[in-house]
Amino acid sequence: MVRVRYTGLSNATEAFGDLKPLREAITRMQGRYRPFGPDYLILDAVKKALDTAAFHFTSDHEFFSMKPEASKSGTPEG
Repeated sequence: MVRVRYTGLSNATEAFGDLKPLREAITRMQGRYRPFGPDYLILDAVKKALDTAAFHFTSDHEFFSMKPEASKSGTPEG
């Protein structure tokens, strides 16, 4: 696979990392609305757009997912 460079985004991981609080706020907003109602769904569309953009620029399918810390067992420190 060819690595694509985007001239306007030097560090995509950092740029989308800055958007994590926004995505979390949208998730909290969704909790105020009836599941699968129109307001809930439009906020879901915004989250999906962020997910898609993050994947496009970072190639990480689960960029915004909560990832558990790697276990330190088996390492000299753990």
